[in-house]
Order: sequence, then C-alpha cells, then structure tokens
Amino acid sequence: MDEAFAPAIASNIPWVAVLGNHDQEGSLSRKGVMKYIAGMKNTLSIVNPPDVHIINGYGNYNLEVGGVKGTDFENKSVLNLYFLDSGDYSKVPFIPGYGWIKPSQQLWFRRTSKKLRVLFYLFH
Repeated sequence: MDEAFAPAIASNIPWVAVLGNHDQEGSLSRKGVMKYIAGMKNTLSIVNPPDVHIINGYGNYNLEVGGVKGTDFENKSVLNLYFLDSGDYSKVPFIPGYGWIKPSQQLWFRRTSKKLRVLFYLFH
C-alpha cells in the first residue's frame, strides 16, 4: 500500500481511497486495510462515518469539497463525494463472484444525501 499511495503522499495534497472487491486479496482484513489507509499522511479517508454504528464494509464515507478561497463559494460545499465499500466475495451461496453495495450502505447514503440537501437549502 505504501508504494501504491506514494505518489499521492509525495504530492503533499489531500487524497482519499475506498475499498473495492480486490482489496481482500492480501493478509490484512478489510477493516485493517482501511485503518491503515486512514492513518496515512495527507489522507482524508476514514474507516466509517463516526455517527453510524451499523453499516456493512469499511471505508464508507462522504467528503464535501469546498469552494475556492476568495470566491463566493468559499466555505460552501460545491461537491459531495460518496465512497462505498463494494465488499469482497459474495456470501450468498447461489451468487458466485464478488460482493456488492449492501442495504445498510444504501440507507446511510440516502440519509446522508437527504441531510445535506436540507442543509444546502437552509444556507443557500
């Protein structure tokens, strides 16, 4: 992982990562991989939303991107990025292959996007 993220770290700009299906191929657990990433230099990645206690996977989070300093959009969210762990392998015996986004993640996404829409309309 150090080599994979070295260019991002060397750039000295904030960066993020999310887990995908192949990230279970090593010796670390998915949680271990995300904890390692979240502890790296300049990353904005987190293991999971701090206010959510039940959610499938690791590395589910959203990141609000603010406007350019010195513009009317400074200190305002101009872009919201959602990151969702797509899981490793299917746990359903009759569905082979890789996993997918789970209902708990969909619920978190819907609740988060609704909350952000409400905040947007309150402050714009």
